[in-house]
Amino acid sequence: MSTVGLFRGPAMRSVAVALSSRSGSSIHQPAHRLFAPAQSLVRWYARGEHERLFIQEFGLLCKELPKPFSASALVPTKDSFTRIKAYAKERMLDVFSIVTLKYYLAGWKKKPFAADAEELYNTMNEAFAQGSIKQLELVCMPNMAGSLKNDIKARKVNFSWRKESTLSPPKIVQIRCGRISGNYTIGQVVVRIDQEQTVTPISKNARGPSMNRNTKTTHVREYVVLQRSVTQPEEPWYIYGKIPVPSWDQPGN
Repeated sequence: MSTVGLFRGPAMRSVAVALSSRSGSSIHQPAHRLFAPAQSLVRWYARGEHERLFIQEFGLLCKELPKPFSASALVPTKDSFTRIKAYAKERMLDVFSIVTLKYYLAGWKKKPFAADAEELYNTMNEAFAQGSIKQLELVCMPNMAGSLKNDIKARKVNFSWRKESTLSPPKIVQIRCGRISGNYTIGQVVVRIDQEQTVTPISKNARGPSMNRNTKTTHVREYVVLQRSVTQPEEPWYIYGKIPVPSWDQPGN
């Protein structure tokens, strides 16, 4: 069974490429589908039976990740000075954002947050595999949920998703906070997820995933962006989208 075009959702792209490797086809999905330009996108979503939350999107607060600092940067060259400057700026912004998060969100810590982010990421993948639009709207921001909803409607077969293992602990690689208005500040956290995942296409006439020979377990590394308003204590964290994995952190490097 061909898998080309069946796994266009960003949660499944890496595994889908592996499943489609025999045909050599690409299912690359342009980044603009996941990240709209900075804007105010307002939408009401139900969470539970009574509470309704006011969700706003303002675009990415930062669109790139500097290469991590290393001893090689100490060699006095023009490129090393540029890297040191970028690294220092990155650290200053991270420290400012961490202080902001801790000020508004009592008890916030990086390690527990990263673990919770991986669980939210797993929930999104499971909901996408099951075609649960309602669940996706509970864990994703509107643009992300809308993109996944369109992918669910466009696919021609069902499939199952399973996390086989966490290859390296989830890690926060960037934190940004931005004041949108006088009393409204948002936070965005980029978390590095590194897993082995299995995606299995399921024919409509099959009784279970084991009946399909296209089952494939593959190494998936993704940079997931989470967002929330830090000045509204009742608002939870949502998955905003993803940013491309940097060239220096591709699996196998």
